[in-house]
Amino acid sequence: MKTITLIIIPLLLLTSQGFGQEGDSTKYDSQKTTKFSFFNTDVIVYKNTEGNNTWEFISKGDQYHESQSKAKKSSNGLTLDIGINTWIGDDAAPAVKPWGSWNPAINYHYTFKPSKNFNLKSTLGVSWYNFKFENRNLQALRGNEGLIFVEHPSGTGTKSKISASYANLTVLPTIQTTNGNFSFGAGPYMGYRLGGRGKFVYRDPQNNRVREFQMGNMFATDFRYGLRAEIGVGDVTLYVNYDFNETFQENKGPKLNALSFGFIL
Repeated sequence: MKTITLIIIPLLLLTSQGFGQEGDSTKYDSQKTTKFSFFNTDVIVYKNTEGNNTWEFISKGDQYHESQSKAKKSSNGLTLDIGINTWIGDDAAPAVKPWGSWNPAINYHYTFKPSKNFNLKSTLGVSWYNFKFENRNLQALRGNEGLIFVEHPSGTGTKSKISASYANLTVLPTIQTTNGNFSFGAGPYMGYRLGGRGKFVYRDPQNNRVREFQMGNMFATDFRYGLRAEIGVGDVTLYVNYDFNETFQENKGPKLNALSFGFIL
């Protein structure tokens, strides 16, 4: 009895191995393949040279989960710039006070990520220039020949500034470390002026607060262009903008270039 059992077991193993090999050869030695979908499953039929069919079922859900595990190639969303403005160039121009010369901006960005260490970010948004003067009694006025700066007759000025808004387009190639803890990007931007005005605040003899506005553009240039740089360390990202163009229209104001820097939220 033991002898018969020992003979039968090897025969069963050989038989199962033969079926397995036959199944594989049936699949790979096929002459014709038919593929169709049934509900959420792809069905593939292999027909071999002997006329036998082999059926294979592939769930589309498996393919979906596999594609989801791959890194996204792009991202988009809104960001906010919170920074300050200053200008450089003409020493005779009024000094600008950093605190209060805010540079807010709201941007929509689309970022293409061809690799882990490089991405290309494009942004479209609106930004505001605010230049607050150190001399609070110095008022900027629109003259016939251009912008003029005069001392207010009240002598009690508390705030004086000029502002302008721009619609901007920026392209920013960026490199970053594999873990994403450090990034650096630099690229060009250009903008078109949307509006502008001057504002002066002073105290009258009754100590009431009075505001005066110079409505309309304060001879700020219609077009701006320059270079933007962004540096990211951990969760903090800083930006710097430098305008290559002059801040004011030609022969309408001091020869200055705007510089802005701050945080990206």
